[in-house]
Amino acid sequence: MKSNALRISDADNVVIATRPISMGEQVIVKGQRLFAAAQDTEAGHKIAAAPIHAGESVIRYGEPIVQVTKAIARGEWVHVHNTRPAPGDLKQ
Repeated sequence: MKSNALRISDADNVVIATRPISMGEQVIVKGQRLFAAAQDTEAGHKIAAAPIHAGESVIRYGEPIVQVTKAIARGEWVHVHNTRPAPGDLKQ
């Protein structure tokens, strides 16, 4: 089974689409079906691999990269509409 997404670190709570993924399509990493995409997602964009609650961090490369502004369900697109810079990352 051909992968259409990748996970950089086992600690990551998102996967990265390696090609466009359509709503309802299986997200496949290393040949393993993980879940169905809840939304259309462009190549290079993040998809939640697990539910992420408001206030929690998106983990990529095993590190927090942004903070979630509203709950994100597994399979949903993770982008600027549901995240913000992590506190302390903004210049004052």
